[in-house]
Amino acid sequence: MATTNPWKRFIGLLPGGVRTVATVMSINTAAGISEVELRTGTRVTVRGVDVPVSSKAYIADGLITGPAPDLPHFDVDV
Repeated sequence: MATTNPWKRFIGLLPGGVRTVATVMSINTAAGISEVELRTGTRVTVRGVDVPVSSKAYIADGLITGPAPDLPHFDVDV
């Protein structure tokens, strides 16, 4: 049975998972993984080799989903 709750229907349209931007530090094409650095300085290993070293990439659920633009980042406290 489909839900008639508009909020639940709206949430169902949104993509799942958390997406973040990281800088690719190294690529291991044989294993199909890359090491990326988050804005916090933390380095993590993710699947995917589609983005070149020193470029920004979108990361979702431990997978490189594509290249990200190299734009400035600002934190604003309200």
